[in-house]
Amino acid sequence: MGDIMVNYRPVREQKASHKYNRPLKRRASLDQQGRQYQQRIVTLAQEVEPAQAWNDFEQRREERFRARQRQQTYTHAVPRRLSQEGQAGRARPHRRLPAYNGSPIPRRGGRRRGLFWKVIGFFALVGIAVLGSSFALSGTAFRVGQVNVTGTRNSALINTIQHMGMQGQNIFLVDVAALTARIEALPQVSSASVTRQWPNQLTVAVAERVPVLLWQTKYGMYSVDAQGVVVASVSKTPNANQLMAVVDTRTGKESGRIQPGSHLNAADVRFAMQVFASLPKVTGLTAFTLNYTNTIAVAPGEAGSFVIVSPTGWRAYLGGSDDSNPLDNRLLELRQILVLAQQQQLRLATVDLRFGLRPVYTLQS
Repeated sequence: MGDIMVNYRPVREQKASHKYNRPLKRRASLDQQGRQYQQRIVTLAQEVEPAQAWNDFEQRREERFRARQRQQTYTHAVPRRLSQEGQAGRARPHRRLPAYNGSPIPRRGGRRRGLFWKVIGFFALVGIAVLGSSFALSGTAFRVGQVNVTGTRNSALINTIQHMGMQGQNIFLVDVAALTARIEALPQVSSASVTRQWPNQLTVAVAERVPVLLWQTKYGMYSVDAQGVVVASVSKTPNANQLMAVVDTRTGKESGRIQPGSHLNAADVRFAMQVFASLPKVTGLTAFTLNYTNTIAVAPGEAGSFVIVSPTGWRAYLGGSDDSNPLDNRLLELRQILVLAQQQQLRLATVDLRFGLRPVYTLQS
């Protein structure tokens, strides 16, 4: 057998330093006959101090603890770029996760809603919609029972609007646009709007026409607004006694019958309002009558002319709203003639102001 070599070296503990699950170390050697054999090396533990052994044990335990801590350290994953993948310019396909049905309980296989149940559900919804529509259109809960009129205190106008056939109609079927047009066609109404008040009321907001003067013909006297619309008869016009009147004495086809809703020339209406407002300020004449006539035309085709009739009998022909000479100039000329007649004690018969800066007057015989 081979020789046994003993190598003494210090160990950290009293226990043998070798582990039993490891094979013994052998060293290849040659004997005297030249044959090769394995030489076993045995290491024996030396005696060490207990304090030193405990310190070595604590040190090894600390090293193992630190090694485990390093193994448990996590690092954040950084997405790799395409250049790092080696496929620049080409996107990597992503795998989609399986769809999650929102319930931890899996569906039972083989039980799905078939076409039959879908058809049944569709017809059920249609039936509910038909019944709801039938109730809304034929039920009494949605029939107009009250019409509220705002924007006016004219009881006659309110009564007319409330009796235009709106009560009893289904509120869904009321034609708001047609109803608004009918209300605006009333002579007393300038504009109107109709709104639904659920479930069975309508609200009508009206802007009433404002009469500015009275227009008298041989057929009657009516109130007129600034746009020339005949509003109502004088008996149905509130505060009619506070309005000035124009007496229309035209003859022929121009002297037609007027009625509420008729339209006069808006320019003539505004011209008459200006005469009523300016004549007392310029001439001091407060008591007079303003006529509108077509019997004294200066030129063929001339429109009607306004005539001022004084209590003393003289007449002043002002012309019409289309005259090139402004009304203020004509009234200044009339004032000068009146002053001249008073100074010379002249009895004027007519004053014609339709010739621009050359007025003409005549005297009574």
